Amino acid sequence: MQDQQKPSSIFNFSKAQLNFLKVCAFFFLPIIIIYAAAEYAAASIPNVYSVTGNYLNENKKDFEVAIFGSSQIKNAVNIEFIEKPTINLSSTGQHHNTDFGLLTELRHTFPNLKTVVFEVSFGHFEIPHNSIYFWKHTPFLKYYNANLFHRNSYFSDKWLLKSHPGVFSENMYNYIKNDSLNSTFNKYGFEYNFFEGKFKNLNFDEELIVKKPFVISNREDLKIFEYNVDYFYKMLDYCKKQKLNVLIISPPTYHNYIESRNPNILKRRDSIIKAVLKKYPNVYYFNNEVDSDMVLQDFRNENHISPKGAKKFTLKLNDTLNKINNNFN
Repeated sequence: MQDQQKPSSIFNFSKAQLNFLKVCAFFFLPIIIIYAAAEYAAASIPNVYSVTGNYLNENKKDFEVAIFGSSQIKNAVNIEFIEKPTINLSSTGQHHNTDFGLLTELRHTFPNLKTVVFEVSFGHFEIPHNSIYFWKHTPFLKYYNANLFHRNSYFSDKWLLKSHPGVFSENMYNYIKNDSLNSTFNKYGFEYNFFEGKFKNLNFDEELIVKKPFVISNREDLKIFEYNVDYFYKMLDYCKKQKLNVLIISPPTYHNYIESRNPNILKRRDSIIKAVLKKYPNVYYFNNEVDSDMVLQDFRNENHISPKGAKKFTLKLNDTLNKINNNFN
């Protein structure tokens, strides 16, 4: 009778194979330990997502207003000056598909939500949406419990350093250098000390500022425009079905930015907003791109305002939200 083969196991490895495994463990174990320590440090240091996430999780049942947008909204809205319970979920580089993903993921946790705020700045409809690999899906999952991966999430999806080593390494460096980052954010996640920018670097010299080149999205793309507009209507249909008011906002920009806008892009943007306001009775528009109350020192650069300017803008936004609420009631 043929002898039965012994079941395979690591204990059947040859001496050479075991030595190889020991060498691998000796080599990789320190790397794993160092990465784990770095990840722990990155997650322990305050960042805009962790601060916002703490505020979100502590107050989600109270929110009546949710604000979405890019860095223009992130820097323009300090919800300290908004009377109604509000969460600002905007972030740098964020586009409508991420806004909508966050809204649909978090809607069930906001039982008192009445109004959502979407950004439609100049060129918004002709800039591509965020990629499916957008790195911010990781902090959104980790801190907001919002899964925008379009699949079941894995444990590693919450690893910050894997999502964007540069951002979180710089955050750790600044924390060590300055000993603390807590003074940068208020409890709502707004960076109230963030005055740094092009205009400050130029000592708010008007002559120098208007001579310096700047980036503006003046490239026309009708294919992206059509896709983004259709997607925006999808967002508005969802809000209508959910019985939510929608406020579209266009935040302040400096006069040389206003003067440099492509008129074709602007005309298309404005035509869509006009059509939207006609079609949806629950949609309102707050266009503050040209604001005579804003002075040079209220801006960080051509299309981002400083915390000082943010207070002015947010107070006006607060008045608009109150008017919408009165109309709704």
